[in-house]
Amino acid sequence: MDRKQWEAHIENSFIKPEDYNTLSDSEKEDAFSATLSFGTAGIRGKIGLGPNRLNRYTVEKVALGLAHSLKNEEDPLVVIGYDTRHFSIEFSQTMASVLAQNGVSVKVTKQYTSTPELSFFVREHSASIGVMITASHNPPEYNGIKVYGPDGAQLIDAPAADLSEKINAIEDIFSIDSKSFDAGLEEGIIQYVSSDMEQSYKDHVIDFIGNIPESDLSIVFSSLHGTSVPIVPELLDTLGFKNYSLVEDQCRPDGDFPTTASPNPESPEAFDHSKALGNETGADLLIATDPDADRMGVVVRHENEYVHLNGNQIGILLLNHRIHEKRDKTPVIIKSIVTSDLGRKITEAAGGEMIEVLTGFKYIGEQIKEMENEERKKFVLGYEESYGYLLEPFVRDKDAVQVVPYIVSMAAELKNKNQTLVDALEEIYDEHGRIMEVLYSHTFEGTSGKDNIDEIMSQFRRNAPEEIGRREVVLIEDFLTQKRTDHAGSSEDIDLPKANVIKLHFKDGWIALRPSGTEPKIKLYVSLESSQIEQEAKIINDMIFGV
Repeated sequence: MDRKQWEAHIENSFIKPEDYNTLSDSEKEDAFSATLSFGTAGIRGKIGLGPNRLNRYTVEKVALGLAHSLKNEEDPLVVIGYDTRHFSIEFSQTMASVLAQNGVSVKVTKQYTSTPELSFFVREHSASIGVMITASHNPPEYNGIKVYGPDGAQLIDAPAADLSEKINAIEDIFSIDSKSFDAGLEEGIIQYVSSDMEQSYKDHVIDFIGNIPESDLSIVFSSLHGTSVPIVPELLDTLGFKNYSLVEDQCRPDGDFPTTASPNPESPEAFDHSKALGNETGADLLIATDPDADRMGVVVRHENEYVHLNGNQIGILLLNHRIHEKRDKTPVIIKSIVTSDLGRKITEAAGGEMIEVLTGFKYIGEQIKEMENEERKKFVLGYEESYGYLLEPFVRDKDAVQVVPYIVSMAAELKNKNQTLVDALEEIYDEHGRIMEVLYSHTFEGTSGKDNIDEIMSQFRRNAPEEIGRREVVLIEDFLTQKRTDHAGSSEDIDLPKANVIKLHFKDGWIALRPSGTEPKIKLYVSLESSQIEQEAKIINDMIFGV
């Protein structure tokens, strides 16, 4: 299907002709150079005209592929949620309309909602499939479609590949029939998720947290223009914690994310407004969630300075607290392969079990499902270094909404001892070793971006160094070839699915290279037992990328 056909259908695409006409030739070329496909978190891409963009037609194509995947299921049901991004509500209603036209019952949230709530709704409704319209923490020009299985976890590789095949088989995307959304509501084949179901999610969080200790802890909270307001303040109120201030200009839903260059709690700049308010109020803790409220970040006032915790540090604090809670079963922690090994040391020292999976929370969800009938084991934490955490598995994806009050409770306990989360972290380092991390993300935009990333990975795979940054490489793990090879040349199989990741181990840490599954980036992870991590990581990054 050529570019002229797309341009002839622009009026019904949700894309304004004047916006399309302002694009450069290279931007237009990129929009038609490929077709959107599933990555580590479903489909994610820029909004615009063309097969490599999200618009009415590409969303209808996904919806029809979903309908085809459910054709042999009796009374199929799909639950759809959406966030505060541009066209999220339009995309959600478009999907619902196509599904309804094909005899699939749909429940759609009446207003914007968080990703963890959508995961919960899928499980509670015993739905066939769940869909979340979101691009998580990406810039405002992006949106996306996450697809969930009946367990509430994102689709793992085999069902995702099957769905992708059904979507790709659809050729005439300009002739896809859909029922009017309003007509679907009138007929009852489309319904809204009930307020009782929304309250049930809140009740699960409240029952899990129990209470937040009384203290004089003060916090500042920001939703970064996303979905965690009003639900997080409502939960804090119900749990009896009132000493919080909202960053009002960031707690209004806005798909432009006008107050920050990136609505990503990984970025220290995302906390600029929170720090300003925190300095006014004397807040001890600053917390922010990304737009779909699956990720969260924390900044701690320690010795009169604000300290931005990285994703590994938050994970370690949660892990250490969770694993020492009293329980009769062996605690099980699940982390990704590019998350700090400090978690393993803490887990094993406490008599727990650590499971490692590929990057992508769907793999954590898969492990939780496999554990459901384990009588002697108890899942207590799943986490990734990219600021995603799950404490209780009534949700099967990252859940910042349940983690925020838990972190507040931890900080309140510490405040009553005249300590901070940084003090708690230092105690962990003193006991288990100062393993530190740095993440570098290198962006390669445009039509040649993917080729550049592929070439970097290929070159590194063919010519993996024996030494880097004055450190001897003692082990190489290539998750694409699924081989683990030591410096003597002995190798063994890696019992994980294939993934384009290569990891080099040293005696005191490791580095890993991984292309992003959702953005045109290649990521370098550096994890070392070091007191000079920034300087040592920079040397490694400069050597690999020739900076």
